[in-house]
Amino acid sequence: MNEQSTTSSSLGGIITAILTPVRADLSIDTERLVAHARDLLAKGGSRVSTFGSTGEGVAFSSPEKREAVEALLAAGIRTDQLLPAIMTSSVGTAAQELADLAELGCREVLVLPPFYYGSPSVAGLVSFYEALFERAGRPNVRLVLYNIPAMSGVTITHDLIRALRAGKGAPIAGVKDSTGNIESGLAYVKAFPDLAIFTGDDRVLPHLLHAGGAGMIGGLPNLYVEDLVALYSDPKGPNAHSLAALAAERIARIDSTGGLVALKSELASRESDPDWVRCMPPLDGRFRAGAGR
Repeated sequence: MNEQSTTSSSLGGIITAILTPVRADLSIDTERLVAHARDLLAKGGSRVSTFGSTGEGVAFSSPEKREAVEALLAAGIRTDQLLPAIMTSSVGTAAQELADLAELGCREVLVLPPFYYGSPSVAGLVSFYEALFERAGRPNVRLVLYNIPAMSGVTITHDLIRALRAGKGAPIAGVKDSTGNIESGLAYVKAFPDLAIFTGDDRVLPHLLHAGGAGMIGGLPNLYVEDLVALYSDPKGPNAHSLAALAAERIARIDSTGGLVALKSELASRESDPDWVRCMPPLDGRFRAGAGR
């Protein structure tokens, strides 16, 4: 039974779903990745989450992702400053990635539910999470469940969380709710007050914090981490309303102009570094960059 308190004081704050820079040969540019991660952490971000949706996690192989995490650790970034993501429908691949991350010292991992086969049952989802944890060797790692049904086609329901916590799978540390729905995030906080509940949407952040949520895991901190850290640190302060309005304006602009491709384009412009524009196929950052000129 995993029916136990899993909240960690270190699992909170503004966690950047970090963009993944790629070279012309489509390998991961670990030098740029390290530099960007250091900058985000130096500016107050609590962690970086590698290879989620914003990090194009489904586009890279398991060995490539492990090598990148190793590069971050070799550069002095601590495991408690990382929240790597696992995004695959293969039990075997997910288990290997979980085992790799555990071997590297990571103790929390963001996990997307298995996708492609629509509307799996609660029992089917439980069997996936339990199998990946068992095949990984039951490591000392806790899962943050990734709820992004618009992309995965799977909703992390309250019934699923209860079933996972009552079963023999990995302990659950929290949930990342990327629905953009305020009520969805608040419902997780109310139902599971001992879990770290995150939003993936800047517009939801102040509402979630007021209710006792843990913070956000999202893409906009790649560009605006200091503003979001300020909002997290004082969600009821004199500048909170203006910061929240600015965050809402920014995410609406990014979402309407290309999502992560737009994020890469803006980061490339800010850094005067055109290599940041490059995306993994089938995304085409060059088109976005050219469209802005």
